Amino acid sequence: MSLPASASGARGPVDERVLIPLALLALYVIWGSTYLGIRYALESYPPFLLAGVRFLGAGVLLYGFLRLRGMAAPTARQWRNAAFTGVLLLGFGNGLVCFAEQRVSSGIAAVAVASMPLFAALFAGLYGQWATRRETIGLLIGFAGVIVLNLGSGLSGSRIGALALITAAMCWA
Repeated sequence: MSLPASASGARGPVDERVLIPLALLALYVIWGSTYLGIRYALESYPPFLLAGVRFLGAGVLLYGFLRLRGMAAPTARQWRNAAFTGVLLLGFGNGLVCFAEQRVSSGIAAVAVASMPLFAALFAGLYGQWATRRETIGLLIGFAGVIVLNLGSGLSGSRIGALALITAAMCWA
Protein backbone atom coordinates (compact mmCIF):
# COMPACT_ATOMS: atom_id res chain seq x y z
CA MET A 1 0.00 0.00 0.00
CA SER A 2 1.37 3.42 -0.86
CA LEU A 3 0.57 6.91 0.29
CA PRO A 4 -1.60 9.17 -1.82
CA ALA A 5 0.32 11.40 -4.25
CA SER A 6 -0.51 14.50 -2.17
CA ALA A 7 1.08 12.95 0.94
CA SER A 8 4.19 11.76 -0.85
CA GLY A 9 5.02 15.07 -2.50
CA ALA A 10 6.93 15.33 -5.76
CA ARG A 11 9.00 12.19 -5.12
CA GLY A 12 6.22 9.82 -6.09
CA PRO A 13 4.51 7.18 -3.98
CA VAL A 14 6.38 5.97 -0.90
CA ASP A 15 5.99 2.36 0.16
CA GLU A 16 4.74 2.08 3.74
CA ARG A 17 6.67 -1.15 4.10
CA VAL A 18 9.81 1.02 4.03
CA LEU A 19 8.53 3.95 6.07
CA ILE A 20 7.27 1.95 9.05
CA PRO A 21 10.58 0.14 9.73
CA LEU A 22 12.45 3.44 9.24
CA ALA A 23 10.14 5.18 11.70
CA LEU A 24 10.60 2.37 14.22
CA LEU A 25 14.38 2.48 13.77
CA ALA A 26 14.38 6.24 14.36
CA LEU A 27 12.22 5.76 17.44
CA TYR A 28 14.51 3.08 18.85
CA VAL A 29 17.69 5.05 18.20
CA ILE A 30 16.39 8.44 19.38
CA TRP A 31 14.41 7.19 22.38
CA GLY A 32 16.93 4.51 23.23
CA SER A 33 19.78 7.02 23.32
CA THR A 34 17.85 9.31 25.69
CA TYR A 35 19.13 7.60 28.82
CA LEU A 36 22.74 7.69 27.62
CA GLY A 37 22.29 11.35 26.68
CA ILE A 38 20.91 12.11 30.14
CA ARG A 39 23.90 10.36 31.71
CA TYR A 40 26.33 12.66 29.85
CA ALA A 41 24.25 15.83 30.28
CA LEU A 42 24.11 15.31 34.06
CA GLU A 43 27.84 16.05 34.13
CA SER A 44 27.00 19.68 33.28
CA TYR A 45 23.44 20.29 34.53
CA PRO A 46 21.48 19.55 37.70
CA PRO A 47 18.77 16.93 36.99
CA PHE A 48 15.60 19.02 37.17
CA LEU A 49 17.19 21.95 35.31
CA LEU A 50 18.23 19.50 32.59
CA ALA A 51 14.67 18.22 32.24
CA GLY A 52 13.21 21.72 32.38
CA VAL A 53 15.52 23.24 29.76
CA ARG A 54 14.99 20.31 27.44
CA PHE A 55 11.22 20.48 27.43
CA LEU A 56 10.88 24.25 27.69
CA GLY A 57 12.94 24.52 24.51
CA ALA A 58 10.84 21.89 22.76
CA GLY A 59 7.60 23.53 23.93
CA VAL A 60 8.62 27.00 22.77
CA LEU A 61 9.63 25.64 19.35
CA LEU A 62 6.37 23.70 18.94
CA TYR A 63 4.25 26.63 20.12
CA GLY A 64 6.00 29.00 17.70
CA PHE A 65 5.67 26.52 14.83
CA LEU A 66 1.94 26.06 15.40
CA ARG A 67 1.30 29.79 15.78
CA LEU A 68 3.18 30.44 12.51
CA ARG A 69 0.91 27.88 10.83
CA GLY A 70 -2.12 29.87 12.02
CA MET A 71 -3.25 27.73 14.94
CA ALA A 72 -5.18 29.55 17.65
CA ALA A 73 -3.54 30.10 21.02
CA PRO A 74 -4.60 27.59 23.69
CA THR A 75 -7.46 28.52 25.99
CA ALA A 76 -6.97 28.96 29.73
CA ARG A 77 -8.44 25.50 30.30
CA GLN A 78 -6.05 23.95 27.76
CA TRP A 79 -3.09 25.70 29.46
CA ARG A 80 -4.25 24.33 32.82
CA ASN A 81 -4.61 20.79 31.48
CA ALA A 82 -1.25 21.00 29.72
CA ALA A 83 0.37 22.27 32.93
CA PHE A 84 -1.06 19.38 34.94
CA THR A 85 0.06 16.86 32.34
CA GLY A 86 3.46 18.54 32.05
CA VAL A 87 4.07 18.37 35.79
CA LEU A 88 3.28 14.64 35.85
CA LEU A 89 4.98 13.60 32.61
CA LEU A 90 7.90 15.98 32.44
CA GLY A 91 8.44 17.25 35.97
CA PHE A 92 8.00 14.00 37.84
CA GLY A 93 8.41 11.54 34.97
CA ASN A 94 11.47 12.87 33.18
CA GLY A 95 12.80 14.93 36.09
CA LEU A 96 12.89 11.92 38.39
CA VAL A 97 14.63 9.86 35.71
CA CYS A 98 17.32 12.55 35.47
CA PHE A 99 17.54 12.63 39.28
CA ALA A 100 17.77 8.84 39.50
CA GLU A 101 20.44 8.51 36.82
CA GLN A 102 22.83 10.27 39.20
CA ARG A 103 22.49 7.23 41.47
CA VAL A 104 21.72 4.21 39.27
CA SER A 105 23.04 2.70 36.05
CA SER A 106 21.32 3.59 32.78
CA GLY A 107 20.42 -0.12 32.46
CA ILE A 108 18.39 -0.08 35.66
CA ALA A 109 16.83 3.20 34.50
CA ALA A 110 15.71 1.54 31.27
CA VAL A 111 14.29 -1.46 33.13
CA ALA A 112 12.41 0.68 35.65
CA VAL A 113 10.99 2.96 32.98
CA ALA A 114 9.90 -0.11 31.01
CA SER A 115 7.52 -0.83 33.90
CA MET A 116 5.35 2.11 32.77
CA PRO A 117 3.03 -0.02 30.59
CA LEU A 118 2.49 -2.32 33.57
CA PHE A 119 1.41 0.67 35.67
CA ALA A 120 -0.79 1.94 32.83
CA ALA A 121 -2.53 -1.44 32.67
CA LEU A 122 -2.95 -1.45 36.46
CA PHE A 123 -4.39 2.09 36.51
CA ALA A 124 -6.75 1.24 33.63
CA GLY A 125 -7.87 -1.81 35.61
CA LEU A 126 -8.63 0.36 38.61
CA TYR A 127 -11.06 2.18 36.30
CA GLY A 128 -12.64 -1.12 35.27
CA GLN A 129 -10.73 -1.72 32.03
CA TRP A 130 -8.56 -4.70 32.94
CA ALA A 131 -6.14 -6.01 30.35
CA THR A 132 -7.15 -9.20 28.56
CA ARG A 133 -5.11 -12.35 29.11
CA ARG A 134 -3.42 -11.82 25.75
CA GLU A 135 -2.55 -8.20 26.59
CA THR A 136 -1.18 -9.23 29.98
CA ILE A 137 1.04 -11.87 28.37
CA GLY A 138 2.28 -9.26 25.89
CA LEU A 139 3.06 -6.81 28.69
CA LEU A 140 4.97 -9.42 30.65
CA ILE A 141 6.94 -10.63 27.61
CA GLY A 142 7.84 -7.04 26.73
CA PHE A 143 8.98 -6.25 30.27
CA ALA A 144 10.96 -9.50 30.46
CA GLY A 145 12.60 -8.59 27.14
CA VAL A 146 13.83 -5.27 28.52
CA ILE A 147 15.29 -7.06 31.53
CA VAL A 148 17.03 -9.65 29.32
CA LEU A 149 18.49 -6.92 27.10
CA ASN A 150 19.96 -5.18 30.17
CA LEU A 151 21.25 -8.19 32.09
CA GLY A 152 24.88 -7.54 31.18
CA SER A 153 24.75 -3.80 31.86
CA GLY A 154 25.28 -3.89 35.63
CA LEU A 155 21.79 -3.49 37.04
CA SER A 156 22.81 -1.76 40.23
CA GLY A 157 22.06 1.45 42.06
CA SER A 158 20.73 3.10 45.18
CA ARG A 159 17.32 2.57 46.73
CA ILE A 160 16.40 6.27 46.41
CA GLY A 161 17.29 6.11 42.71
CA ALA A 162 15.18 3.01 42.18
CA LEU A 163 12.26 4.58 44.06
CA ALA A 164 12.57 7.74 41.93
CA LEU A 165 12.45 5.61 38.77
CA ILE A 166 9.38 3.67 39.85
CA THR A 167 7.66 6.94 40.80
CA ALA A 168 8.62 8.36 37.39
CA ALA A 169 7.09 5.36 35.61
CA MET A 170 3.89 5.72 37.68
CA CYS A 171 3.66 9.43 36.82
CA TRP A 172 4.04 8.69 33.11
CA ALA A 173 1.30 6.10 33.35
